[in-house]
Amino acid sequence: MEAKAAALLDVLHELVNAIDNPRWRSAAQAAFRLPQDRYVGREFDSVAGRWRHVAQAEDPPYNGSDDALDRYRGYWLTAAHHLAKRLDERVRELNRAGGWEKYRKTEPHIPAATFPISFDRTDVLYRFKGRQGIQSISYRWLTAHDEVDHYEAVGWYYNEPDAPVQIEPLANCVLDGPLTDLPQGGRSGRLRFSRRLRAGDKYFFAYSIHFGSERPCRPTILYEVRGLSMRALTVRAQFDPAELPAMCWYFDLGVQVEAARPPDSSAPEVLEIAPNGFVDHEFLSCEQGRKYGLRWTWDEE
Repeated sequence: MEAKAAALLDVLHELVNAIDNPRWRSAAQAAFRLPQDRYVGREFDSVAGRWRHVAQAEDPPYNGSDDALDRYRGYWLTAAHHLAKRLDERVRELNRAGGWEKYRKTEPHIPAATFPISFDRTDVLYRFKGRQGIQSISYRWLTAHDEVDHYEAVGWYYNEPDAPVQIEPLANCVLDGPLTDLPQGGRSGRLRFSRRLRAGDKYFFAYSIHFGSERPCRPTILYEVRGLSMRALTVRAQFDPAELPAMCWYFDLGVQVEAARPPDSSAPEVLEIAPNGFVDHEFLSCEQGRKYGLRWTWDEE
């Protein structure tokens, strides 16, 4: 049921972002809190607060009067009527053409990024034995924007979503309670900090994920930003020197449309793999919900 609801929500979000009329589109995006990182803070908890924000940005000078709010409420009512009709048409199209496959989740359902934190830096290392992924190690430096005392870490293994992953705290945190199985595979675990953080506090913690699978890893390392923002992300891989990839490249989904297709060997995103199997790439100014990572091919692919 969760998978069907997630697919339908993806379709609805696509339709919202495809509305031609810019006023209708802005009102609908605000109603659905799209994009999420635009509406962070208590003043955006109500749809009226989000419409006021849009009016201020798109209808200057905005003096806070209810006239603009009424206009955006009207835009939303018109957009909602349009969306209801388009959603019915789109669902019929997908049902006829077997088009739901493109919305089938092949990645874990990541818990919503509701933590009032931003990451100054994240450094993650993935380790391999042969073609099997065995472990990831994450080091994180954050800034709190409100009171917070924990982080929900997520573990997931490509090629075996139901692998019995384990989350191990390494530094400045403890595992608080049992792991939780996620609806579409993977597990999450609550990492409790050593103290309750207040707005402006800096904090470091580290943890490891043991994948627990004997299957070869699908040739993808994918990382999704879940804090409010991330200033820098370094993704590293330590491949087995006896099983080096033929090619490795980085991707930033949203900038590169076809991250799964191997680029030309001279493309700037192609990375050099050291003879000992090490490769890494740094991403800067990472956006919430965007996906970053590495892909590779093996010799016979």
